Amino acid sequence: MIAAINLNPCIDLSIQVQGFQYGELNRVLESRSDPSGKGINVGIALKNLGREVKCLGFNYRDNGDALKAVLEQKEIGHRFVEVDGRLRINVKILDTVSSVMTEMNEQGGKVRKEDVCSLRKMIREETEDSGIVVIGGSVPNGVEKEIYREIISDLSGKGKRIILDAEKELLEEGVKAKPYLIKPNLYELETTFQRKCKDIGEVVLAARDIIRQGVQVVCVSMGEKGAVICSEEAAYYAPAIPLDIKGYQGAGDSMVAGICCALEEKKDIREMLRYGMAASAASLIREGTQLCEKQTFDKYLEQIEIREVGEKYAAG
Repeated sequence: MIAAINLNPCIDLSIQVQGFQYGELNRVLESRSDPSGKGINVGIALKNLGREVKCLGFNYRDNGDALKAVLEQKEIGHRFVEVDGRLRINVKILDTVSSVMTEMNEQGGKVRKEDVCSLRKMIREETEDSGIVVIGGSVPNGVEKEIYREIISDLSGKGKRIILDAEKELLEEGVKAKPYLIKPNLYELETTFQRKCKDIGEVVLAARDIIRQGVQVVCVSMGEKGAVICSEEAAYYAPAIPLDIKGYQGAGDSMVAGICCALEEKKDIREMLRYGMAASAASLIREGTQLCEKQTFDKYLEQIEIREVGEKYAAG
């Protein structure tokens, strides 16, 4: 059983326009709304790939039933600490001409300290049978930057492989608790760890510095440039495959789900990258936050090319 933890769930309002005009009237081609959030997305993607998963975290009393309804429809186990307020709305505007997405994300309602204590207790209880735990995304108001470090520390020493997908201070603090794997995108890697990476070699060197802090595996997604994965022993790069992209949101979360599948099958990091890239590709071809499906995941799995990164970078 895989556990996916999400502290700041939302509703993604996805809009497609043809030739976005700033400050002007834009006609909507397509729109849809999907309950979302990193942990929620990972959970749905894992279920789509045939894995057993439970979603944990906060949910909101005003409109949180929409989130629970989607998880129940998909037969995904879940348990939430319910708090006052409503699910935040994240607006995603995709220009079909330039393939550029503009995002406007709400911050999320305020939670109390006692809610955070209840959450940590619930996570300890609900992850007893989870060999893999995914934690990620932003946090709502009232939650301190140390929360992921604290949750990872709560679960350490219990034989779990913890995957952290966050940014800025949440990621920086979380690394201190030595999760098994982190998956920043290139922007998150550069801004969190104050590194400028001009090429794949520099991405690997930056990842090596993080590994020296106790993280075992670092996977860096780089959009159209592909992705890199590193452990202490090896480093690999996978270029992106050509796709008719329908939506970017959830692609990174699908990558995490693919990595989880490889971990469950006891694959090495080379295959973890292949699984992650295939799941991400299978998400990119779907509109809105619909995430990967097993059939297209299997199709793209055969198309992903994995290249070993040069020895001088693999050695750090």
